[in-house]
Amino acid sequence: MKKRNGWKEKAGKIAQILPFYLLAALMVIMCVFYFHMRKRESQVLQKVQDAEEYSSYYMMITNDDSLPFWQNVYAGALEEAQKADAHIEMPGLNLETDYDKRDLMKIAIDSKVDGIIVEADESAMMTELIREAEDNGIPVVTVLEDNTQAGRQSYVSISYYNLGREYGNQLCDIIREKQVKGYGSRQNVMVLLDAERADTSQSILLASMQEVIDGEGFGDLVQIEAVPVQSGSAFAAEEAIRDIFMTRDTLPDVMICLNEQNTTCVYQAVVDYNKVGDIEIVGYYESDMIRSAIRKDIIHSSVTLDTKQMGRYCVDALTEYQESGYANEYFAVDISLLDAQTLGEGGADDAQETD
Repeated sequence: MKKRNGWKEKAGKIAQILPFYLLAALMVIMCVFYFHMRKRESQVLQKVQDAEEYSSYYMMITNDDSLPFWQNVYAGALEEAQKADAHIEMPGLNLETDYDKRDLMKIAIDSKVDGIIVEADESAMMTELIREAEDNGIPVVTVLEDNTQAGRQSYVSISYYNLGREYGNQLCDIIREKQVKGYGSRQNVMVLLDAERADTSQSILLASMQEVIDGEGFGDLVQIEAVPVQSGSAFAAEEAIRDIFMTRDTLPDVMICLNEQNTTCVYQAVVDYNKVGDIEIVGYYESDMIRSAIRKDIIHSSVTLDTKQMGRYCVDALTEYQESGYANEYFAVDISLLDAQTLGEGGADDAQETD
């Protein structure tokens, strides 16, 4: 009985002091989080102070600043900003910790920057953040992906109708090439969509692609399947694409990618699963890997766009708004085709521009 009573006394003491330990642990966590947030904000505020020699300070916020695509957009924006006596920062490149778009948008708003360029989306969170920026007198330009619910000043992107037509043209070229080689069977085509996009751009792309295919008389030879792929991270995209290769009994004859990330993942999967020559790839944008894969005839072609122009247009929109209080609502960026022929002529600089 004494032993049992002793255990009861110990249990009672533990029950009495446990809430204090939990409270202390919670306070430590809150302190760490607070100082972490303060450090993060101070890093950005320091950048704002360093840029005070310029008349304007802008921030560019994207899903993944490490992609060559966005680094080239930023380079074009930085070049144009310098002409306008402005400075532009891509904070995700320089902060010690990775932050999502929500965190970076909050930092930009709290830092009272003169303008925000953001790869937006149609989420309620993004709508709220853009409205908060507007309420604080900060103009917002959306780039590549839009938010139609909030009051952004301008949208800089490509024509998804023209993009769909170019993908359709490339698909028709693949069919013709196969017919020359004696393959005239029906082609199963998989288009990898962005699962996080809620606007109509991808529907427009698919419709214009089908329009070209039907116009060339190949409508009966093509079966298109649209497959949404999570694009929030490179890991999520890679897993989704590998699942396609591992779980499907029949793989498509052609895979069409609508972003650089998926192009890279599909290329790697085709190589890893020994499907080179079995699956034709039509990619998006250009990188060293994509150019190399085109030269090796692993990727058939890639539709690319003028990223420097995209960056310049973003800054032009902010400059125009600051000077006049107005800005063009939409800026369309040029697209072009990258294939073995254009690579032989010097790459994207000599790529065939499309309307």
